[in-house]
Amino acid sequence: MLKLVSIALSVVSIFVFSVEFALARSYDQTYIRASFYSSGHRTASGERFNPNGYTAASRTLPFGTRLHVTNPATGRSVIVRINDRGPFIRGRGLDLARGAAVALGMVRQGTAVLRVIRLN
Repeated sequence: MLKLVSIALSVVSIFVFSVEFALARSYDQTYIRASFYSSGHRTASGERFNPNGYTAASRTLPFGTRLHVTNPATGRSVIVRINDRGPFIRGRGLDLARGAAVALGMVRQGTAVLRVIRLN
């Protein structure tokens, strides 16, 4: 009986640790395929679009959300603010202003898999 209880506790603790680890990854850090854009006049938030700025578009994150974005291929990172909606291409989760893409070293490739950490 004691051995059965011990096994059950082990299984439960492994499950709880797995769930906590998955939640931590989904909220703190994730990897997203991103692209960039450099044209437009107004963003969905109503701001004037600055192609050289450190801003980004997301389909789901609220306007004003700040993200720490790192390109693992180059080791470069920037902090961007969500101020627009997009991207509207399947498989992409973030659209960066060209200024942020240049700073990350991803302009030549056009897209990159980026590490993203939500700051607020």
